[in-house]
Amino acid sequence: MRNLGLLVFILGFFVIVLAMNGCGTTVSNTNTNANIRNANSNTAVLVNATATPASNTSNANVTREEYDKNRANYEKDKGSSTIGQGVNDSWLWFKTRTALLTTSDLRESTINVDVVNDVVTLRGSVANAAQKAKAEQVAKGIDGVKSVKNQLTVAPNDSVTNTSGNSSKNTK
Repeated sequence: MRNLGLLVFILGFFVIVLAMNGCGTTVSNTNTNANIRNANSNTAVLVNATATPASNTSNANVTREEYDKNRANYEKDKGSSTIGQGVNDSWLWFKTRTALLTTSDLRESTINVDVVNDVVTLRGSVANAAQKAKAEQVAKGIDGVKSVKNQLTVAPNDSVTNTSGNSSKNTK
């Protein structure tokens, strides 16, 4: 009787193993770790630029016709920028701002762009004199810009936050 119990146990075990494997189904327990993180946890906030450089990369190829069609959407991010009433002022503001935001050396600066009668005024802060010169060069390279007034200040420690209170660090 004891052997019969052992035989039933072994037979039952095999039936279970065969049932699990014999159906052609594979049972798999896979755990996936998605590693989702907060995308903004290490992103600097630019005081005078509300769009990220990545989003502006696609704006770099916007035609004048596309811009005019969606002008209100583009201008909603103008912040404290002044855009004059000249026929090209808004378009030049957009092209200059986009060019500055997509220039790798200037992505971390706080540059405000004003355009009145095709004259671009750059305000805000950059980390060094080279960035100040680069910003002016980029603005002068925009087709239709008559002149550029470079009022940027060099604030090495505050180019991202634009909160420097020490005027001895600022140069014009």
